[in-house]
Amino acid sequence: MSTFSLQTVVSAPLELESDCMEPRAAGPHEPGFQARSLGHAGSGGLGMALEEELAMLTGDRDDQEELPDQETPSPGQNADLLSLFRQKEKDLVLAAKLGKALLERNQDLTKQYEKMHKDLNEKLEHLEQEKHELRRRLERREGEWEGRVAELEADVQQLQGELDQNQLQLREAERDKSTAIRELSNQNHRLLEQLNEHRSATKRTTPEAPTPPAAAPTNHEVSLVNSLRDDFREQSLSSSEHTTRLESLQAEIKMLAERKMELERRLHAMLEENELLQSSVDELRERTMLLERHSHHKDLQLRQSHAELQEAQLSHRQLSLRLQLWEAYCEVRSLCSHLRGNDLTDSALSTDSSMDESSETSSAKEVPTGSLHTGLLELRRLTQNLLDGNESTEEQHKTNSNQEEVLQLHNQVALLSVEMLSLREDNDRIRTMSEVREPSEQLQTAIRDRDDAIAKKKAVEMELAKCKIDIMSLNSQLLDAIQQKLNLSQQLEAWQDDMHRVIDQQLMDKYQDEWRPPPSVSGPPPGASSSRRAHRFSDRDRRLFSFFKKR
Repeated sequence: MSTFSLQTVVSAPLELESDCMEPRAAGPHEPGFQARSLGHAGSGGLGMALEEELAMLTGDRDDQEELPDQETPSPGQNADLLSLFRQKEKDLVLAAKLGKALLERNQDLTKQYEKMHKDLNEKLEHLEQEKHELRRRLERREGEWEGRVAELEADVQQLQGELDQNQLQLREAERDKSTAIRELSNQNHRLLEQLNEHRSATKRTTPEAPTPPAAAPTNHEVSLVNSLRDDFREQSLSSSEHTTRLESLQAEIKMLAERKMELERRLHAMLEENELLQSSVDELRERTMLLERHSHHKDLQLRQSHAELQEAQLSHRQLSLRLQLWEAYCEVRSLCSHLRGNDLTDSALSTDSSMDESSETSSAKEVPTGSLHTGLLELRRLTQNLLDGNESTEEQHKTNSNQEEVLQLHNQVALLSVEMLSLREDNDRIRTMSEVREPSEQLQTAIRDRDDAIAKKKAVEMELAKCKIDIMSLNSQLLDAIQQKLNLSQQLEAWQDDMHRVIDQQLMDKYQDEWRPPPSVSGPPPGASSSRRAHRFSDRDRRLFSFFKKR
């Protein structure tokens, strides 16, 4: 009956729990409200909240126990049995409610943990993508800036070289101009001196010869004047050329100076842009540092929530083990009561009362091992008494099955105790590891794993690109081989056609030679036919040789 009541209580809907909990949810000063408020205080307050909720349920059970006692005050054996069964049913209801509350709280904690983990993963992925994008933009801007600076430096050096060369040419032109002017002035001075000397000589010679002189000195003077005019004209032309060249050089120097100023202005603008980019890089670095600190803080929160979840899971497992122990204890008690039947002795009542007291004290904490052991011993004693009292095969079969159940329960209790000890050891080990481990170690390992994964991905991409290149080269080689094979097949077909044609021609010639009438007297001499045959064979051989030359 107790097992059936346990199944009905476990499979009951949440309305029973809500009905039982409504009277206690009236005010904030009652223990139910405190248990709910402490349920969200973390992993440390979870055990306290569960204990308070368990104490509240035991208080409800005590209040409900007082009502039947007031309603049925008649003492007796049936009343004791009825109270025992009610006590068992209430304990089972309490255990079912506690297990259901623990399961719901565990599900809520797992959902919260999964949600936090998912949000943190999404934020970390978004931050990594943003960091990668910013790094790519920074590298691209740095590459562009370095390229533009290098181009501007190359242009400045080139223009500086051109400017130096033009200045050197200008100095040489000025030097040539000064030397040409000096030479022209010297030549003019010499020519003037010669002209003066010639005039003075003519003046000296004119009084001595009153008659007109001969034509020779006049021609000499004319030729001298013409030569002087030609020299002066050439010097004026060379000076004009020098002036035009000087003006062109000055214009080119002015243009180069303007270009130099333009390049300097562009260089100044590029330097300002570089400063702006550097400031943006600093801002991005600060932002990445802030994001890394934020991610580190989130990671710490996630680790803390994970530790709290592990503690909650361990506490849930411990409570489930305690619940299983309690169910086993209730099963042992129900078997004992079933074996005892209606003929209960005073010693059995005393043991039941001691077991009830132990159950009342252990419902809030855990089942004492002594009471469970005494219950098992009593169950074994009762089964032995049944074996001694009943000799029928059916009763022996029942007692054997009861013994097997007792052994199974004993083994289950041993396994549950061992599992409980292992869970406690795991809990202690996890706590020590969470206290000892540094917070940044997991982050560093995750970063290293990510870098290794990126490097492996790049290596795989490189290998894939190499494989694609090899496949393309093999495809091209295969196409070349197929084309070469097609060409060879075409040449083979042409060679076969030529061979068939040559063989047919030879057969036709042979047939014509055999069926040709004999030559007459007036016909051509036999040497002519042999020459024609030789000419025909030489044509065939020439065609064959031409075919093999093509091959």
